[in-house]
Amino acid sequence: MLRPPMRIAVFAKSKARTQTTRSIARALARAGHTLCVIREAKRRQWVGRRLAQRWTVASVRRFAPDFALIHAQDVSQPVFAGLAGRIPTVMFTPDCWTSPIAAQDLGLAAHVDLLCTVARGQVAEFERAGVKRAAYLAEAHDPELYYPVESAAAELRSEVAFIGKYGRDSQLHATRGALIPAVAARFDLKLYGGGWRELGLVAERADVYPEQYREICRGAGIVLGCDWRHDIQWYFSNRTWFTLGARGFLLTNYSPGLEEIFENHRHLVWYRSVDECLELIDHYRARPDERARIAAEGHAFARAHRSYDDFARDLVDLFEGREPRFPPR
Repeated sequence: MLRPPMRIAVFAKSKARTQTTRSIARALARAGHTLCVIREAKRRQWVGRRLAQRWTVASVRRFAPDFALIHAQDVSQPVFAGLAGRIPTVMFTPDCWTSPIAAQDLGLAAHVDLLCTVARGQVAEFERAGVKRAAYLAEAHDPELYYPVESAAAELRSEVAFIGKYGRDSQLHATRGALIPAVAARFDLKLYGGGWRELGLVAERADVYPEQYREICRGAGIVLGCDWRHDIQWYFSNRTWFTLGARGFLLTNYSPGLEEIFENHRHLVWYRSVDECLELIDHYRARPDERARIAAEGHAFARAHRSYDDFARDLVDLFEGREPRFPPR
C-alpha cells in the first residue's frame, strides 16, 4: 500500500566531509517527501542569533511539516522550544554515547518525540535516562558518493589504511591508541585524520572527502575499522557503509550482534583483539583474491540493503510506528 508523501523539516549542518546530511535530504526527496532544510548556524551568520531564531521558527511553522528531523542536536534550544508541542520531533544521533547515559546528559534528546540511534544496545539506556521513545536506525551510504573506482593516486596506496581521528583525552585512547601503533609497527599503514602526532604518527592528510575515500578504498589492500566503543550491540560507524559502498576490503572490530547483520569472512572480516587483528592483516595481505571476493560481497550487500534510500524508508516507518526493514530478516 502506497503511503502519502510527507512534509519534513530537516535541521542539519552541512557535514562537508561526509556529506551525510545532504544524502539524507536527497533520499527523502527521492521518496517523494517535501522538505524544508534548515541550517540554523548559517542563518545566524547572516542575520544574528535572535533574528535567525525568530526567522527559523516562523518559516518552519509556515511550512507546516508532518514532523521535524533533527540531525544530532543541530537546532538551538529557543527554536526547539518554539516548535515542540506543535510539531512532532525526531532526532537522529549518528554516534554511540558515553555510558551510563544520565538524564542531565540528554539535552534536547530528552524532549523529542522519537530518538533514533545507531547503537541498538543503547535504546533501553536512553529510555531509562528519560527519552520518551528510542529506536535503532542504522547508518547508510550514498552510492553517488561512495562507489568503486578503477585507480588510486600513488600517495593513497598502502597495505593498510585507517580513516579516523585520535585524541589522547578522548575515548579513542583505549581503542585506537592500542591498535594503530601496533599495526604501524608491523605493516605499511597510511593514516587519514587528525590527532595522530600525539602518538608519534603522521597522517597522510587530516581531512578526507568522498573523492579521497573512494581512492583510499581502491588503493589500500585492507581498510581498517576501529570504532571508539566495541561493547555496544549493533554499534559501528558510518565508515563501515562508506567502505563497503566503495568496495573496500574491511577489517573491523567486532561488536555484539555483528553476526546478525554481516557474515564474517564473506561481507567483511572482524577481529576481537589487537593480536587477532595483526594476525588477520598478515593472513589477508597475502591473499588478494580472497580480499577481492569479500570486498565484492560486502559491496553487493551494502548496495542491496543500506543506501540512504533504505535509511529514509526506515526513518519514516519508525516515525509512523512500524518496524524498520533493516537488518534484513
